[in-house]
Order: sequence, then structure tokens, then C-alpha cells
Amino acid sequence: MVYYVISGLIYACIIAIILLALIFGLRAKTYVKREKITSLAKGFSPLDVQRIFLGKTYPRKLTRALIVHWAQMGYIRVKYIDKTYVRLTLVKNPPTHSSKDAVFFDRGVYVRERDLFNKLFGRKNAVEVNVNRAMFSRSVVKSVNSGYAVREEEGVYSSEHYALKIITTVLSVLPFVLASIYLCLVLESGVGVIFPFIMCMGLFFFRFVRDVPFFPRIAIGVSFGGGGVGLLIWWYTQISDPFCIGYTAVAILFIGSLLLIRFVDYREKNNLNDYSNLINYRRYLLFGRKSELFTFDYYAILPYLYAFNIKVLVKRKFNTVQLPSWYISENGERGNLL
Repeated sequence: MVYYVISGLIYACIIAIILLALIFGLRAKTYVKREKITSLAKGFSPLDVQRIFLGKTYPRKLTRALIVHWAQMGYIRVKYIDKTYVRLTLVKNPPTHSSKDAVFFDRGVYVRERDLFNKLFGRKNAVEVNVNRAMFSRSVVKSVNSGYAVREEEGVYSSEHYALKIITTVLSVLPFVLASIYLCLVLESGVGVIFPFIMCMGLFFFRFVRDVPFFPRIAIGVSFGGGGVGLLIWWYTQISDPFCIGYTAVAILFIGSLLLIRFVDYREKNNLNDYSNLINYRRYLLFGRKSELFTFDYYAILPYLYAFNIKVLVKRKFNTVQLPSWYISENGERGNLL
């Protein structure tokens, strides 16, 4: 009897996730225009991408994007030190937002970005930066944002959107937890409770610890999450499981939390023109032909590849042979930045 109750709850979670993805995915799709966008407005910052996509900006997650963006704007020169470190040399300070020389897309984002730039250099003419780590501490970002009355998070997302994301994540993890609880009951042991704990550690690390580079993050996430998942599957091969709840719980854990959750999108209708442009530009970079993208300036687009987190997927489509004029490398080394 307990097995059937657990099975019913697991499949109910799966149905709920699918319904949320279908209902809100179709709702979001109706608000986005499909058109070919091959470029963004001049002065468009990686922080603008974050504001429009996420409703707020996270400068700590955009170290490489901001470095390249500032170099392209002519504010800094970049010198290769080793694979992970570069030296940033100040060329000129970004002009104030009221200056005729200021080029920006959103004034609120620009003034924050300018303050961050000034915080980075202070009275120094050069700083060394690890491109794999956050360029700004949380306290620096907080001190900059606290100086402005306008809230950055007034973007395309509402509190309902974030609530739906949390609900979908919980529904994706819950079947795994339920399967572990049933295993504890069958084995008459609490050993099963460790599986979701280990799995959640790996999933959390992979999804939210963005300061660690992508591939090391995968390795660490898999080492933790894969251990919990592997142990649960192994134990379920030792017991009777006619409805395959063990395998099903593992499948929806990954499909729900990594794939279906992307369709659960509750955006406000305001600012959707900018959002649509970003969606279509990102789609163009991902699916555009190499013969067309090869003619574009890779380094002008690189900040957005970092902001969209798609550099690894599309870099091969661009001409990356020649180093940019703002990048100094005596041995021709590119490092992790480019």
C-alpha cells in the first residue's frame, strides 16, 4: 500500500511539472516576437543583458564580460600575465551619464557600471584580475547599488515568476526524496536519507555556484550528485519496483530541474520589446550560419557571449585568429579571457 501511495505522489509531481511547463511556456511564447536580430544597440552592456533577463544585475558573475566590454569601449587595455590572470590598465574613465560622449542603453545600469569601474581602479592606474573569479565583492556591489533609489529589479520578471521557479525546482527534487523515503521504509534503515542530501549538494553547486568555471563546476556537481543518484539506482535494482519509481525519480530530477524549468516563465508585459530582441539575438548567435557570423567582429560580440553563457557553443563560428588591438600578449597567448 505504501508503495502505491509513493508512486502516486511521484507521478503527480511529474504531471504538475509538465503542466506548469506547458501552460506558462505557451504564455511566454505568445509575448515574444520572432524576428531576425543580428546586433544590439551601441553601448549595450552585459549588465543590460542581466537586467532584462533576470530583473536585476549581478556584476560578480560577469568578470570576463565586463573586462571585454570595457576594453571594446576604449576604457582599458588588457595584458596577458598567465592563463587566468590579466593586468587591466586604465586608459580613460567612462564619461558621466550626462556627457555627450556617454554611450549607453539604460542610464540606471550605466551609472552603476561606471561606479563599479571607478571602485575597481580607485586611484590606481592598473589592477590584476583573475578572470575565473568575481571581480567585485558582494560588499562593493551592495555599496554601489545602495546609493540609488531606483530599484534595479524592476525588469521583466515579477515575484510570481520566481515563486513558480521555486515550485518547479521543489517538484523536480521531491520525487527523488520520496523514492529515498520509500527505500528507508523497505530497508528499515535511515541510510536512504543520505542520497537526496548528497544529490542536492551536487545540484546546488552546479546550478548556483557560478564563481567556479563551468567544467570544474560540472565535475564537482557530478561527483556529489552522481554519487547520490548512483546509490539510489543501485538499491532500487535490489528491490521490487514495478512502476520504476527509482528510475523515474532520477529522470525527472534532471529533466525537470535543468530543462522543463526553463519553460516556466511568468514575465510581465512591460519591457518585452527589449526582452524579445535579446531572445532573438541569442537565437541568431546560437543557430546562425558560420559563413555569416564569421564576418562579424568576434571581440565586439564576446561580452554578450559571456552574458548569455554560450561562448563555448558558438566560438567556433567566428574568426578568432587575430588578437584585438586592446589585448597585449608578448607570446601571442590568449589565456582564458578570449
